[in-house]
Amino acid sequence: MTYTDTFREFVAAIPFVDHHVHQPYKRAHAISLDAFRRPFTEGAIPAIWQEQLQSLIGYRWMVRALATVLGVSPDEYTVLAARNAMDATAYHRLLARAAHLDTCYADDLFAQGECYTVSEWAALIERPVQRVLRIETFIENGFAECPMLDDALAYLTQEIAAAPHRGIVSLKSIAGYRTGLAIVPPVAAHQREARAAYARIRETAMAGGSRRIAAKPLVDAIVWAALEAAAPQGLPMQFHVAFGDDDIVLRDNDPTVMRALFRHEPFRTVPFVLLHCYPYHQHAGYLASIYPNVYVDLGLTIPIVGPRAANILAETLELTPTRQLLASTDGHMEPEFQWFGVHVWRWAITRLLGGYVDDGIIAAREAEEIAMAALHDNALRIYPQHA
Repeated sequence: MTYTDTFREFVAAIPFVDHHVHQPYKRAHAISLDAFRRPFTEGAIPAIWQEQLQSLIGYRWMVRALATVLGVSPDEYTVLAARNAMDATAYHRLLARAAHLDTCYADDLFAQGECYTVSEWAALIERPVQRVLRIETFIENGFAECPMLDDALAYLTQEIAAAPHRGIVSLKSIAGYRTGLAIVPPVAAHQREARAAYARIRETAMAGGSRRIAAKPLVDAIVWAALEAAAPQGLPMQFHVAFGDDDIVLRDNDPTVMRALFRHEPFRTVPFVLLHCYPYHQHAGYLASIYPNVYVDLGLTIPIVGPRAANILAETLELTPTRQLLASTDGHMEPEFQWFGVHVWRWAITRLLGGYVDDGIIAAREAEEIAMAALHDNALRIYPQHA
């Protein structure tokens, strides 16, 4: 027996702190095949999940692994039928137990109105769920109360100051989706542009049009103000990095363009959490190697790349100190994605670190410390823990 066999049991017993996840949709439990497949692609064209997704290696693996949990044969239709036949509450709790979930940190302004609330989801899965505040969406939700940008930024700052009372454990920016990650400081010219952009977008929104904030000076102003409010508390800020929906311009989502944020001395108290990162995971690792408050996460990447997860993790750890590695799933839409994300994280860590022990690269004690840190301890160290 190799050490990897023993290590697998150790990793399976670690409670998984999912530091970036979304509550699943709140709707009828029995879903269509399209809905079952949908979380496993970032594509927006139906042909992707209707015709192509079932041939994705990672998705094939998910079907086989879920079949084992459900005790049925490993084909898509049988697994879906077994899933749909279960009581909804029993199914959610089955997957939470199978994943050995601990606390979840939910980006709860995703798909507003379609998902369980934080409290509903916590009760459903019988796990603590804390809030992550999506800053751009929060500003969009406040147009009615905030006629000018200065009002909106004050509104955001007040919410961040009240984070302990609101159950907020982190901020989250989707600047990568909107305008890219090259955030610049709020110089006077940019501030004037930001105020004008806010006025235009608010006017459109109040007339019933789009509320989406996608003007770079405005996004930059929101991010900078949020970081200034987060810094005194040491409150983490998550950034969506690299691959995601098809409105992302990938070349603008290389995290190395965030240099102005990392080098700004007052922000050194803010843990910068780089989410997803693929295919810039090595770039993220480089940043973690030179900035002690940069943390690297591979949520979303890990469940979608499937059996390449151990390789991606190895490439990330070429430069990332293991104290700066975090694990999440980016679970969304349906509960299977979160469960499978945890499943693949455990598999990848076991395969990689167990192999390192067998090869004499690290000691067994070190492998266990790294696994515990990545899956549990690192998140608890950098995020505040609210009752």
